[in-house]
Amino acid sequence: MADDLDDLLDEVESKFCCSTSASKQSTYALKQTDQKCANPEDKKQSRKQGCKRSQHDKDDIDAMLQEILDDDFQPISTHEPIAAKTTTSDSYFETMSKKCCPVFLGGSGVPHGIGTSVSQRACNHLRCTSCDFSIIMFDDHEWDSSCDYLFFRNNMPDYHKLKVKLRRKKGGRAYACQCSWHSTLSLTDLREQQQLKWVCGKHKV
Repeated sequence: MADDLDDLLDEVESKFCCSTSASKQSTYALKQTDQKCANPEDKKQSRKQGCKRSQHDKDDIDAMLQEILDDDFQPISTHEPIAAKTTTSDSYFETMSKKCCPVFLGGSGVPHGIGTSVSQRACNHLRCTSCDFSIIMFDDHEWDSSCDYLFFRNNMPDYHKLKVKLRRKKGGRAYACQCSWHSTLSLTDLREQQQLKWVCGKHKV
């Protein structure tokens, strides 16, 4: 009787415990399977959402940078406007300075200005290529015959020192630099005075 009871209890226990254990194992396995199945999808979805957010932020940043670049961008001019500007600049300098051709000297009755073969005017912007001094002029005067190189070398361009060698001459004009001097009454072509190393220093017009 006791043996039968023990056998019955063993049978019930083995069936009940195995069933419970199997049920627990099945439930645990199912949870694990669900987690394994669910986690990759969740992670993938999370990655997709994260990528979408990152891409969206990147697009916003790119758009903002493009707007800034568009605002600061200025088209580079072509060679044609540059050429036009250069031409304008050259024309400006051409009109601002001109040289006499030929260069004339003249007495006080000869008007000053830009000398040409048509408009014969005495140049009043002479410069010496030898001593690099600007030529000074004195109307209605001429240089005394006693003038020499050392006198002009030591006294140019001080008028108070130079005037001791100036003589009144109506209609005359006295020219001088630090190394040369000349007096004239009439219009004279500078090319005829080979001893004078004078040139036109350009006239501003």
